[in-house]
Amino acid sequence: MTDDGQNLLVIGAPEHDAHAYHLSGFLAPDDVICLRVAGKTYLAVSSLEYGRAKKDAPVDELLSYEELEIPKLSRELKSSAKGYAAAISNLVESLGASDSPLVVPAGFPLADADELRARGLTLTPNRKLFDGLRRAKRAGEVAHVEQAQRAVEAACEHAVGILRESEVDNSGTLLWRGEILTSETLRSEINVELLRRNCLGDGTIAAGGSQAADPHERGSGPLKAGEAIILDIFPKNLSSRYFADMTRTFVKGEPNGELRKMYDAVLESQEAALAMIGPGVNGRDVHRKVADILHEAGYKTNVHDREEGKPLTEGFFHGTGHGVGLEIHEAPRLAPVDEELIPGDIVSVEPGLYYQEIGGVRIEDLVLVTEDGSRNLTRFPKEFVL
Repeated sequence: MTDDGQNLLVIGAPEHDAHAYHLSGFLAPDDVICLRVAGKTYLAVSSLEYGRAKKDAPVDELLSYEELEIPKLSRELKSSAKGYAAAISNLVESLGASDSPLVVPAGFPLADADELRARGLTLTPNRKLFDGLRRAKRAGEVAHVEQAQRAVEAACEHAVGILRESEVDNSGTLLWRGEILTSETLRSEINVELLRRNCLGDGTIAAGGSQAADPHERGSGPLKAGEAIILDIFPKNLSSRYFADMTRTFVKGEPNGELRKMYDAVLESQEAALAMIGPGVNGRDVHRKVADILHEAGYKTNVHDREEGKPLTEGFFHGTGHGVGLEIHEAPRLAPVDEELIPGDIVSVEPGLYYQEIGGVRIEDLVLVTEDGSRNLTRFPKEFVL
């Protein structure tokens, strides 16, 4: 998707706001103003960032907050929001764009929106446009995701080494280097390995047993032999700001028959989904294929077993996948929505099954949609029993 000549406005801190970074190409921890008018990009930053932005920001024109008189206007109007709005309004007027709507992200700050509208500017939130601008990843962006993915795989390999090295005590609890191996220990080991590779793991999942039956449970307490252990690793690279995402499910020792059956069904459904990925393929069809395979294997799914007004709490009850890039969850989705894949999309493919009495299984790869098919960006093996 392109902006089709529309004027765009983003206010946000690019280190935290994906739209601000994508539009400006400049990483900063504090708010910047990024405006695109008539195809040209204007970036306004504070004096703290001006010197660095002058060297690094790939924009058509760099402006300082002082040049726009934001500090002065904020003092005179006794409000930073009013100062920002007055400065932006003046800039838009100087560019001859006052009579055209400014398209903003859906999460645009309300206080800023109110002040800008009070000054006669028209703001039009458009989530689909801003999400769409980031979908077709360029070669450099794909390389950033792959770099983060290699860090994920190294961290997962470290965790697998710990699980292999661990021993089992008389109660079935895992011991590592003479201490009880907990989810917290395994997660911290993963996160430290990520940091060594300039990636930040925030929310890393290392959940075992019944905790693995809750997809977003981070995990706590001792890990045990014979139970599923889900590792879901999705860090941000601190230099590029791009994410990667991978999930593997392991068992230390021998799993029971039901758990192995679940793993085999999830793996079969994932392999079928991976084979479908390509340009023009509808994410809804990929999700349906996964659900059909899991349903035929005897498990509940949100396609076949959903009751109106009631959540499905066991079986397969989430989407098959989501876009990954400057955000860990972005467009497009592989879910019960009508959304076709395009070349340059990077999507996760992560079916799962969850039963409290058995545990959980999830397997996730990252896939790039190409002009004529797809390329799996994930190299890590799918080994269940350690």
